[in-house]
Amino acid sequence: MMPRSFGSYRATTRTHRMNTTADHTHSGFEIPEDYSDPSGRPVDHPLLAQFVGAAFDGCTSCQDALLTLMIDDAVTTGRLVELACVATQDALGGLPRNMTDHDAPGLASAEFRRLARAGLDGANTAMFDECGQMTATERRAAANSAADILIGQLA
Repeated sequence: MMPRSFGSYRATTRTHRMNTTADHTHSGFEIPEDYSDPSGRPVDHPLLAQFVGAAFDGCTSCQDALLTLMIDDAVTTGRLVELACVATQDALGGLPRNMTDHDAPGLASAEFRRLARAGLDGANTAMFDECGQMTATERRAAANSAADILIGQLA
């Protein structure tokens, strides 16, 4: 299998054991590990890579299990939203209204739009801070939209 890449990120193959009786192999997503949020809080890179790999491979059981872990980490959830916004910015030259405006028709959740809107014009600190104020349920909705958007760009 040829590695998938996106910008300076590249896919790798990782095997992980979920709470099942069998190993699942998914294409991982290698993210530079020297990244932290603008306030210096660390991102859980292995968790994010496994989540994106499972989402890319369409493994909903692994994706759901990993998402449950990820939404407890606002910084890692914020990084997923940031990656979705960066992928869209790179592909379209900007974020369309339906990713930032809660009144515009589109598939992105209100929670994702809230974070994307907070991070407009490179205000990443505001986006990460807003993510930290969200409930786990709100982060789950934002992360689901971010995964859909990011995977759509990578596919």
